[in-house]
Amino acid sequence: SYLFISSSSSFTSTSQITLSSRCSSFHPYQQPIQSPFSIHSSSSSSLKMLGNIQLPFFKPAPPKKPVQLSTGYAFLAHPEKQTGEDAFFVEGNVVGVFDGVGGAAVNGVDPRLYSQNLALLTMNNVQQNGPLGAVKSLIDAARDNTMVGASTACVVGIDASGRMNGINLGDSGVRIIRNGKLLWRTKEQQHFFNCPYQLGSDSADSVQMGQNVNQRVQNGDWVILASDGLFDNMYDKDIVATVTKYQNEDPYTVAETLAAQAIENSKNASITVPFGEMAAKAGVDHSGGKLDDVTVLACKVTDDESVELLSIVSILEEQAEDAANSA
Repeated sequence: SYLFISSSSSFTSTSQITLSSRCSSFHPYQQPIQSPFSIHSSSSSSLKMLGNIQLPFFKPAPPKKPVQLSTGYAFLAHPEKQTGEDAFFVEGNVVGVFDGVGGAAVNGVDPRLYSQNLALLTMNNVQQNGPLGAVKSLIDAARDNTMVGASTACVVGIDASGRMNGINLGDSGVRIIRNGKLLWRTKEQQHFFNCPYQLGSDSADSVQMGQNVNQRVQNGDWVILASDGLFDNMYDKDIVATVTKYQNEDPYTVAETLAAQAIENSKNASITVPFGEMAAKAGVDHSGGKLDDVTVLACKVTDDESVELLSIVSILEEQAEDAANSA
């Protein structure tokens, strides 16, 4: 039920590593001690020590190549709804996921509008603030969003050296996977069971209440951003296993496979999923999966400079039609 407008953008960045040398200092009344080591000027590039023992001569590591995100996305709406309430954007090396709170529909409010506008405003701000300005971009977007409703928010960005900065408010989240293992994850934020922290026109929650994301990623890592539709229906170990299985495929394959598996689990009335375990702990009777929208952004960290960076935001179908008619 979503259409997507995308345009490619090119980004260039460099990273430098400054090497410092170790200096020796001596007491003014002390003579330097003659070192028993001497540089051995043979082709073996080794250090010669007394006793004829050879030690390797270690050279400084070459500077690392700059990294960026190769991102694939998947959105699958609630199986029993015609339209979904999630939204997302990809702007170069910054990505975000937003889950509109369905409860707003009870009051006659379209829950898609707040999350969609929040995604669009954040993306526009990122274009000005850059990858490490993801948090500020979200703060300003939440302040300027005039739509009625509420949404969770998860936004992260990386710079060329692999520094990751961002924030997660609510029960969407981030998983970082390296070499087939879960390296780091965000934690769900809820006021009580099934009531996540959320930004909104009638919410006292703020971006500053979210969990900060300050990590280091490297070439070959996978960063998974998703709404709770994924994490409520798949355990971390299964997410890691799926990413590892398809790690040599393109990011779209990873995103689509994860989303499809989450939807399949959500419709299974006998399966045990994370949402069911949380319900049991809260004393709520629930069995099987949890029907919901599922949005997945699968981001592969790569030093391949030929990768085309995306600039894309999810938009509502009626908005796409209005844009096409006015073109």
